[in-house]
Amino acid sequence: MDNARSMQERFSLPNRLPYKNITMAVRERLMMELLFSNKYEPGEWINESVIVNELNISKAPIREALRELAAIGLVQIVPHKGARVTEFTKRDMEEIYTIRYMLEECIFKDIIVRDAVTEDDINHLNGIAQKMKMIAMSDKPKELILGNFLEKDLEFHKYLWLKADLKWTIKMLLDIYLLLILGIYKFLLDANLTETAEYHFRIIDYIKAKDIEKFKKDRSESYYALRRCTSD
Repeated sequence: MDNARSMQERFSLPNRLPYKNITMAVRERLMMELLFSNKYEPGEWINESVIVNELNISKAPIREALRELAAIGLVQIVPHKGARVTEFTKRDMEEIYTIRYMLEECIFKDIIVRDAVTEDDINHLNGIAQKMKMIAMSDKPKELILGNFLEKDLEFHKYLWLKADLKWTIKMLLDIYLLLILGIYKFLLDANLTETAEYHFRIIDYIKAKDIEKFKKDRSESYYALRRCTSD
């Protein structure tokens, strides 16, 4: 079963949901398909009629969900034409990654200064990182592995971000992270996910050691490695 099919099964919509809940459910499903599967290509038009048939709903909540995704930047609404998946240039990706790098450094400094991460938090983060490593070592198709891996990656980072007392930074960081996933999905299909999983264990070590400088150095090396790979 491919990743797009598994997404469809996981996010089927029950009948007779209130309109607002239907919109939220459609937005969640579309976001999962955009970010964690290979169902849509960058620049591809999103066919509302196909979604209508898949979910057996009207176009109104679909259009509202697309407008909400456009507010984040995951899709672009073109008047009289519809919505298409956002396509990023290499320069866009460098800018997006730079913003994430800066915001995440603010998060890391805040949780270190306030000693906001407990031993229970460390154990929880270790558990997520271990699951990421197991997913990366799976023999399943790469598209399915990557979707599951990215979901866990988001879970790891979001858990860490929410330990910070920086609500607006967290909000901006989450939106930026979603754009980053959309922009580098194809690049990650050829990436070494086991190495990426190992990096998360290093993050945990930096937190335990309260070592901001090693975190910054590691993030910087990761950033420039990504720049080289996406510039080929």
